[in-house]
Amino acid sequence: MISFGGLASGLDTGTIIAQLLEVRRQPIYDLESKKSLYSQQSTAMAGVESRLSDLLSAIQSLDSNQEFASLSAISSDEDYLTATAGALASQGSFDITVNALAYAQKSMTQGYDTASDSIGTGTFSITVGGEATDITMVEGASGLGDLAAAINNSSAGVTATVLFDGSETGGFHLVISAEETGTESAFTIDASGLSGGTAPVLTTTQDATNAQFVIDTLTVNSQTNEVASAIQGVTLNLEQADVGVTVNLDIGVDGEALQEKVQTFVDSYNALFNYMNEQSADGKVLRGDSIVRSISSRVRMALTTSLESGDITTLYQIGIRQEEDGILSFDSSAFQENVAEDYTGVRDLFIGTDTNEGIVYLLGLSLDDMTDSVNGVFKVRSDSLTDRIEHIDDRIERYERSIESYEETLNRKFTAMEQMVAALQAQSGALYGS
Repeated sequence: MISFGGLASGLDTGTIIAQLLEVRRQPIYDLESKKSLYSQQSTAMAGVESRLSDLLSAIQSLDSNQEFASLSAISSDEDYLTATAGALASQGSFDITVNALAYAQKSMTQGYDTASDSIGTGTFSITVGGEATDITMVEGASGLGDLAAAINNSSAGVTATVLFDGSETGGFHLVISAEETGTESAFTIDASGLSGGTAPVLTTTQDATNAQFVIDTLTVNSQTNEVASAIQGVTLNLEQADVGVTVNLDIGVDGEALQEKVQTFVDSYNALFNYMNEQSADGKVLRGDSIVRSISSRVRMALTTSLESGDITTLYQIGIRQEEDGILSFDSSAFQENVAEDYTGVRDLFIGTDTNEGIVYLLGLSLDDMTDSVNGVFKVRSDSLTDRIEHIDDRIERYERSIESYEETLNRKFTAMEQMVAALQAQSGALYGS
């Protein structure tokens, strides 16, 4: 509505100008609505890509023999031996006898009355594995405790500690220990380069020894009590030695760990489909979207295929079922039963090798190209939406400049009109004496 009053013409020119500008702004509102839609589509598509990436990660943790294998190492007596099985481990059973543990060399000096008693100045040399480290003791810092600190700061491969046995005289001793177990870390000391004090004389209190154990009939020697090379993919931890005790180590399928991996796959799959279903519903921004349709089609088709050979050929047989809405259900009991009865058959549904392309492996290949950071469909769609939004921003900016110019023109015209009306009113008053 146009209102009157206030100015020479009686017109509410401010309201008139505002209404005319509002008409001019309508294309901007339309563009902003489109921009909002594109932004919502971009956000929703990023959500699809994120969930698809999660699904791919879950697939890739299952699609090779090493990644699928979830093996446990069970010791019959953990007081003597514990173990862990890694991705390279294979199923098997071993009898192991630990004959000896590996120990680090320790040596101790004669007694000193105090920790500050001088051991002399000059060179104190430590040799570990054929490599000598010289430590220089100087006047004013040549006490037994100073030597311990210098050794610990030397990176010589040994550590030093001052012990006190409580005796009034000769109660302080320097103990030097190899940092590593085994004969290769044994050390020798040369204190002949010291003078002017009481040079330390060390006595070995614990020899450097190697671990020795027997796997079935094979004798193995090790520098350490943690052995990762004796059984491929298995790390042994030797806890106690007794030649009369044989421990059975069983490397077998860890059904619970494997179930967790498969559950993660099912959960990631369902998270993707739940999100796509939500964003594709009536009135949602991805309704009818080609990428969503393509993902849904690829995944549904892949998971309903079957292997050409074997007793287990479908995911349905091991408890993974696809419902009408695309969501998966997972019967863990059926899965565990199949793993126990035919581990290889279950595995072949998931992994890819030169002789086997499992259902889940092929699904991963089918979806992998979508997330390519250069040519993937998500990258192409993201770039397209970004270009559209930037183009709209440019158009809005041009419209805003045009409206600013239009507003200036309207203000000039209405101002001129008011001035003209005022002038005519003044002339009329002069003519008629009003």
